[in-house]
Amino acid sequence: MVILALDQATTTGWAVSNDKGFLLGSGVWHLEDRKRTGESRGMRYVRFEAFLRKAIETWNPDIIVHEQTLLRGGAATEIANGLKALILKVAEESGLNVSCVHTSELKHWATGNGAAEKKDMVKAATGFRLFQWDGPDYHPLIDDNEADATLIALWSSEKFGAFQGPKWPEKKKASKRRKGASRQK
Repeated sequence: MVILALDQATTTGWAVSNDKGFLLGSGVWHLEDRKRTGESRGMRYVRFEAFLRKAIETWNPDIIVHEQTLLRGGAATEIANGLKALILKVAEESGLNVSCVHTSELKHWATGNGAAEKKDMVKAATGFRLFQWDGPDYHPLIDDNEADATLIALWSSEKFGAFQGPKWPEKKKASKRRKGASRQK
């Protein structure tokens, strides 16, 4: 099984792995608004779809796994919704399944902390790449977007394949106070 992992945003990280957890390739796609060139806002979506189709043609994935879209409001939400819609559209047209992972689940899987900072995720991805890279063009991580895509690919290799990722203690759930109980100072 081949997995195409995406951390979709104006700079989209991408990574490809197999179900044994070997990384075959990764990088970033730049989708920033190009107002100064006279390009319309819609061109980012045209470029994203072209990048996505080229990745599918190049890697022939069995599944696309992306980071779950978090709705923050404003332009970020508009862009995230547009990119997710294109992932679903292109996957459907290509006969591919799509799955996603919540940010906090990915952070806990990679670092043991569901609220890990970007630097912690980059450090985790860098460590994994040293042992899991099996592609022809190894390179240092470009940025945190590529790091997240790398971790999504490896998380997916464990979820859908035979890769054994890190094992952390289970997340502790906050205890519920009984109704009517007061706080002690």
